[in-house]
Amino acid sequence: MAMDERNLQRIARHLKDEVAQRRVYHNIQRGRNEVTVTIGRASRLFGFSESQLRDWEKMGLIKPIRPREGTDARQVTGQRQYSFTELDKLAIIRELLDEAHLTPGAIPPNIDEIWSALASPLNTSQQIFEEETDYTLPSDIPGDLATQTEHINKRVTIAYRESLPWRVYASRVLWLALLLIYEDIPGFYAGLILPAHDYRPDEPSLDPANLRTLGESLIGWLGQTRAFFTFLTPEPLFEYPSDYIVLPLCPPELRMQLPASLATRTLIVVQRDEIQHVRHNEKAVRTVLRLLEPLYEEQMHWHHYIGEGMQDIIAPGMDFTPKLTDAVLTGLTNMTIRLGGKNADGQTRWQDCCIFLPTNTNVPLQQRSLVVRAKSQHARHTIGVTSVSPERHVTSLSLRAYQSSHIIYRPELAREDILALHREIEGPIHSNIAVPIGGETGLPLGVMYVTSYERDAFSEEDQRILRMIGKICEELLHTYSIRQHISDTIADLLEDPGTVDPLFKDFASEHDFLQDLAEILHTIKGQVTHKQVWTIPTEMDGPVKEISFIAIDIDSMVQELIANSYGDQTLHHLHKAIGLRIHDLLPALFSNHLNCQLYHIYGGIYCLLLRGFTLERTKNNAERLRKALEGSIAVKQSDLPGAALTLPDISVHLGVTWYPYDKLAEFLAPHHMRSVTDVRSTLYHSLEFALKLGTDTGGNIIYAWDPITQTYTPHQSGEEQQKNR
Repeated sequence: MAMDERNLQRIARHLKDEVAQRRVYHNIQRGRNEVTVTIGRASRLFGFSESQLRDWEKMGLIKPIRPREGTDARQVTGQRQYSFTELDKLAIIRELLDEAHLTPGAIPPNIDEIWSALASPLNTSQQIFEEETDYTLPSDIPGDLATQTEHINKRVTIAYRESLPWRVYASRVLWLALLLIYEDIPGFYAGLILPAHDYRPDEPSLDPANLRTLGESLIGWLGQTRAFFTFLTPEPLFEYPSDYIVLPLCPPELRMQLPASLATRTLIVVQRDEIQHVRHNEKAVRTVLRLLEPLYEEQMHWHHYIGEGMQDIIAPGMDFTPKLTDAVLTGLTNMTIRLGGKNADGQTRWQDCCIFLPTNTNVPLQQRSLVVRAKSQHARHTIGVTSVSPERHVTSLSLRAYQSSHIIYRPELAREDILALHREIEGPIHSNIAVPIGGETGLPLGVMYVTSYERDAFSEEDQRILRMIGKICEELLHTYSIRQHISDTIADLLEDPGTVDPLFKDFASEHDFLQDLAEILHTIKGQVTHKQVWTIPTEMDGPVKEISFIAIDIDSMVQELIANSYGDQTLHHLHKAIGLRIHDLLPALFSNHLNCQLYHIYGGIYCLLLRGFTLERTKNNAERLRKALEGSIAVKQSDLPGAALTLPDISVHLGVTWYPYDKLAEFLAPHHMRSVTDVRSTLYHSLEFALKLGTDTGGNIIYAWDPITQTYTPHQSGEEQQKNR
């Protein structure tokens, strides 16, 4: 009797707790959505096995309905049906088993009556749930509401604001957690298993062949191609268990040193030969346990967010201009506050979290202002309005973190720091921290700013957690930016599907060059077939009997220097600037420039097709062009005024080929059996070969066809020839 009394006291203390009551109400609501359910559905709703439910029925703990046929009471047919009352009781039992750590035998059959006497009214707690749905991660919407919604707007709202933040956090944090504790080896499998229920940490439980005994589990799985999968399974099992080895995330030697955590039940799975790549160091394990803890705390929502029937495909996106709330980033700010934990008095250790993003990325880094684009529940900043600028807020932690790519942390604020803060917005904070989002391999994308009413509120372990949240934000922001670029240019492909890069839209392309060359060759082939005079029409000089080509490329050492000094984007703009200069030089350098067509081949390579130019004229014009392209050139880096950069010491190399029409006619003669496509390929590759000779020599040179030697030789200008005599 004394034991029963102690159990009742434990139950009463636990069920009086408001958080426990919320969890029970959630499970009650999930069950009531079903009206009455079968034993199979009831077991899936609350994570019990059917055998458990049958055992509890024998104990008298629950009393499902057994449908009967006819008037004979012995004619029991069909599955057990669970009414509202029994479903409510299962929700309470679930809470007591998981959170109060009671055994089924310690729970009295009248537990529903005890609950009714202790719990707050349903409408009061339900109102609390509804108030939280705009900002908490995860949501408290009943499990099957999304699938019952008929209106598109409502379904989209639920999916975007409720399902998406949780699913993004779950999938990303499982992936990042796995990377922290497993050295990623391409071509091999690895994964995390999060069992919904605890298990005995003995050897049989960790046997890959016995994993199904774990029951329902959340899985994070890294495939051979580095694709990552997040899914819920009734029981984890492998087709070939002997290929894998299963280890506890938290090994026994660390379990006693770490704080109690549901996440210690997590398992890591690797292929049997890859066990040496598992990192079981304390820093990694501590970080992963904290990141996974919220997933376990919300396991009652697993079925709603990621379970069977969740077929919505949601691609997160963000409009960076208006003052609209982004559900995923907002969810991550709330999760950040949650991961900070609570003090002994139940208050959150961290107060506010905001994500600052630059207002204009076209200006230099040191000139960019930052504006709040997402904030946690209680933060009083205004999205799209609260901002910091280099001109007015030189002491801003967020600006300093953004410009330096370092975490900026103030464990204790000086008196002048506190006075300088907007007290009416941030309150009496005593420590704050700003964490760059991205910045490891390039410029940061933004800053996560967190405040606390405590001193020394952000330990080194806390900073690891903030960096991990920052990595999730980084991926999202990259995704948002890419989606925006795609949508901005999608209409252009309707009018001009052949032009991808608008920077070179005014130049004819390699495709155009090959088409024009094919047209010339088809004309000659037709004349050969009909035994006509071999000529090709031109723009202004009438028919001509020869064509020549000049290929131009920037010297490789110049390109390498510019890319290393200024970046690939500046080099890309230099490629365009060279093309514009060639185009502008044509009227001055070529007397009949209308017979010259300029093409952009790729990178910094351009090609001129000349009709009616002799080999000597072509080589002389190539030399004049080489000299004209030497020296400095101004590169426009953006559309902002004064954004040009002058690049000195530009040099190029050129390749020259020339063909009289009788030679082309010979190529296309019937007895040679060569198609236009074959001849065109020969001409094109000969020009590429001449250009490559200039690259191999070192640049700033012209290689041209020499009819006497029947090979390509360096071209000497008239001045150079006289010097050599």
